[in-house]
Formats: sequence, structure tokens, C-alpha cells
Amino acid sequence: MFCMISNMRSIQSDSRTGLRALFLGLLLVLVVGALLLLFQGEAASAPIQPPVTSVVVQPGETLWEIADRFTPESADLRVVVTELVTLNGLPSKVLKPGQVLQIPASRL
Repeated sequence: MFCMISNMRSIQSDSRTGLRALFLGLLLVLVVGALLLLFQGEAASAPIQPPVTSVVVQPGETLWEIADRFTPESADLRVVVTELVTLNGLPSKVLKPGQVLQIPASRL
């Protein structure tokens, strides 16, 4: 009889260990799933940056001249200048030699 009680305790102990392992496994799956959803949401909400190329402003160059260089004749130069000001975060349309401007690849 003592042997039976000992075996029952062993079986109960084994089933508790198995339940704990199952619970921990499910908890791990839930945590990993939640993290994947969190990071996937952040990646989806990140703005997509258009491809750009850099242009170094030469002495005497103006924003209008640089914009004209990358604008087809049929396009409105004012729109391109405004686009460059916005893209580069320029406080004004006055450029300094050595300044680096980003030009959208769609303009190349």
C-alpha cells in the first residue's frame, strides 16, 4: 500500500510539472506573438522615404538654378523649389556654398 501512495505522489508530481511546462510554453508563445505584432505595427506605420541623391551647393549657386537643373521644361519650377525647401527643411531659399541638398530621385 505504501508503494501505491508513493507512486500516486510521483504521478501527481509529474502531471504538475507537465502542466507548468505547458503553461510556461503557452505564456512564451503569447509574449512572442504580442512583441511581433507590436514591432510589425511600428514598421508599418514608419513613413516610407523616397530615394534621394545629394547635391553640394557651389559658390554662387541659387536654389532656383539647382531646381532648374532637375526640372523638365514642362514642369513648374516654383513647385520644384517648394518641394526642395520642404524636403531639406530649409529656413529660407538662400543657400550657402558647401551646403548639401537632397534631391528626390524622381527629379533625376
